[in-house]
Amino acid sequence: MNLKALFFRTINFGIQEDQSIHDKRRIRNVNLLNLIVVFFLIIGLTNWFFIKADFPIKVELFFMAVACVSLFLSYKNKPNLSFAIFTLNVNFSLFFICEYYPSDTGAYLFYFPAIVSIVMLNNPSRIDKYAVFHFSICALFFSLNLILDIPEWQIKTIEPSQIKILWYYDISLSVFLTALLTFLLNKTILNQNKEILQQLDDIKITREAVKLSLKEKEILLAELHHRVKNNLAIISGLLNLQEDAINNPEAKQVISETKNRIMSMALVHKMLFKNPEFKKIDFGKYSSELISELFNSYNLIDDVTIEEDYDTINLSINTSIPLGLILNEIVTNSIKYGFKDEPAANNKFFISIKKTNNFVSLTVKDSGKGFDKDLNTDLETSSLGIVLIKSLTEQIEGKVLFSNNNGAKIEINFPNN
Repeated sequence: MNLKALFFRTINFGIQEDQSIHDKRRIRNVNLLNLIVVFFLIIGLTNWFFIKADFPIKVELFFMAVACVSLFLSYKNKPNLSFAIFTLNVNFSLFFICEYYPSDTGAYLFYFPAIVSIVMLNNPSRIDKYAVFHFSICALFFSLNLILDIPEWQIKTIEPSQIKILWYYDISLSVFLTALLTFLLNKTILNQNKEILQQLDDIKITREAVKLSLKEKEILLAELHHRVKNNLAIISGLLNLQEDAINNPEAKQVISETKNRIMSMALVHKMLFKNPEFKKIDFGKYSSELISELFNSYNLIDDVTIEEDYDTINLSINTSIPLGLILNEIVTNSIKYGFKDEPAANNKFFISIKKTNNFVSLTVKDSGKGFDKDLNTDLETSSLGIVLIKSLTEQIEGKVLFSNNNGAKIEINFPNN
């Protein structure tokens, strides 16, 4: 393995596939900064040429060893512990250097690259707890350097001429280190921008794929509603043939009512097929079309005055089909018991669908004879239509009220979910 491959392998210690981009970047930066710490501590060993025997070589080797421990912890997939040890190691080493060397040597200037490292470790998308921790430790040790003076740590034998040389030496190193970290920071930002652009391209490609898939599903859904409508029409046609083949009036009536129920369901799929969203239908339009179909089927469209009052209410298929069946039973009952044997001039039919907050109110009245008993309390009614109205109203979590008001009146209230 060559030196470059070893460097990049070390940089990627602790990187795992399930980590976020920012976590991967932080771990790589900590590994890189640990390598830089080791590198500059090695360079710092050259101070031995200036101060000879007073050079704290054991301390420098200790800080170098701690940096290697931090890298080893990254390798063992313990990036948080590695980060904490790195932060403490860097700040304690800076604290020691500033306490060991006189302030005239400019050792405090090494806090500038430490500040750059804070930016390198920050997650720009949110408040980063790791960057806050790193900044807090740096601020703490810098403050301690300003207020603490530890005579036991200070070098006593350094000459003024050596201090001047160390000043130029330390300022050169700190400027170089700051420039290096700034360069790496800009490179990191550039790479991050490239990653963002790549992600945007991937998102764009994914979005186009989703649009294409959605279009295909819309076509399939439209075809599904069209096929259901056609299949229901076929069933209705078969019932027509059956109706023509029998002579029993009661059987004919049952088949006719079944056809109307099928027609009410087919009408839902017809309107969904016409709706570009394939999700909801305008129930006022549905109701108006269904009522016209029913009155036409009994040849009463010209003999009954129909009054309609609708709010614009869009209902899902889960509500529209049972409510359509309910409306079919209500209109059929009005036709059978309210209008068939009455003079045409007196026949009136009224329907309203109103929306109040999150509830929908359906009211239907006719000018017939009304109900001959209280259907709200009678649980043993033999009428299939009334049973269907009650059970389907429960299905849409609604309540139904039957009453007489110059004819039959039915009120249904249900939540518009």
